[in-house]
Amino acid sequence: MSTKRKLAALPFDVRPGEVAQNFSVVCDGVKQAAAAGAGLMLLPEKWTTGFLPSYTCAMLAESEAALVEIHDLAEDLAITVVGSAPAGEGLNGKPYNQVHVLGVGGLRRPYAKRVLFSPTGEGRQVARGEERPQQIESAVGLCMALICYDLRFPELTRDAFYQPVDFLLVPAQWPHPRTAVWELLCRGRAAENQQWLLSCNRAGQAGLDGKHLMDFPGTALLVDPYGEIVARCDNGGLLIAEADLALAAECQKRVPCLRDLKMAGLIPPHVFSPDSTREDEAGDR
Repeated sequence: MSTKRKLAALPFDVRPGEVAQNFSVVCDGVKQAAAAGAGLMLLPEKWTTGFLPSYTCAMLAESEAALVEIHDLAEDLAITVVGSAPAGEGLNGKPYNQVHVLGVGGLRRPYAKRVLFSPTGEGRQVARGEERPQQIESAVGLCMALICYDLRFPELTRDAFYQPVDFLLVPAQWPHPRTAVWELLCRGRAAENQQWLLSCNRAGQAGLDGKHLMDFPGTALLVDPYGEIVARCDNGGLLIAEADLALAAECQKRVPCLRDLKMAGLIPPHVFSPDSTREDEAGDR
């Protein structure tokens, strides 16, 4: 059985509040990605609505309808679509910034953004998630998705290393001039967890008040388990790239970080049972 997986990402210009326009772009992208043989497509953070000061019930309903339609399309085309959107109801009735899995893998919401970006007052717009990122099934293997600012906090990705998963996925709206940090963190999270990472950072300009606009790079990155960028696009277009899971297995065997961490007594208790002492449990990764 082949260990190679084809993935896609669409770092397009997300139009704030224009759900129908964003939906149209994503529909075309899903069809193109599926036609190219991709098993998974990653979208930017909050791709249905963008960031807004608040979300009306009507807009949340329109966003939800867009997710359901993309789910049906992706299911028909045998592809998994991952991104984030405002959904659910948290503290004070605010929605969460919620990861979604559409198409192959089911219509699922495995994680809500937990660390909110205080410099732009994200906590005034959405509720804080309370759970850790969850392992999810997809058409290309096991994945774990986190959202944008989460990249700065390795505590949120470490369960992907312990479990493990095949891919870390990062929908983002990470503006200039901090995009060099975003790229560095994508490489760092992939290397420290010895896993493939796919990140999708939107294009265009946007701002919460329509005045203080931020520029976004329109970049998607595929980073290998050694932290090397093996594919990218920088124009907001569709990235199609291939990842070989055998490379992750080779990386984990060559430098058995999980085994050595366990032998040093630094694995959290929930990862392995207390009476589990076989060194090869971690070394087999």
